[in-house]
Amino acid sequence: MKKLIIAILALTLTGSLMAQNRNQTVTFYVNYHCGSCVALINKNMPHERGVRDYKVDRPAKTLVVTYNPRQTDPDKLRKALEKWGFVVKDSLEEINKHAGRSCS
Repeated sequence: MKKLIIAILALTLTGSLMAQNRNQTVTFYVNYHCGSCVALINKNMPHERGVRDYKVDRPAKTLVVTYNPRQTDPDKLRKALEKWGFVVKDSLEEINKHAGRSCS
């Protein structure tokens, strides 16, 4: 009986570790420029389906998102950012060509 319980616990632990390794990361270049922009990201990003973690780097104009690919994908995350009023590009050079988000 003890061997069965230990085997079940080992399988459960292995399964949860494998699930953690399935997460993927994507980097977006976003036209935010102020604390209000970051606050908008912080308010909404945690509620996006599949988002596990994110990091805003305002000076670099990047947003790094860790997500579960079974629940979302980079295109859906990009569309969410655009819905919140941000311009999202694939490089810093491209994002620097755009004016900052119109903050209110």
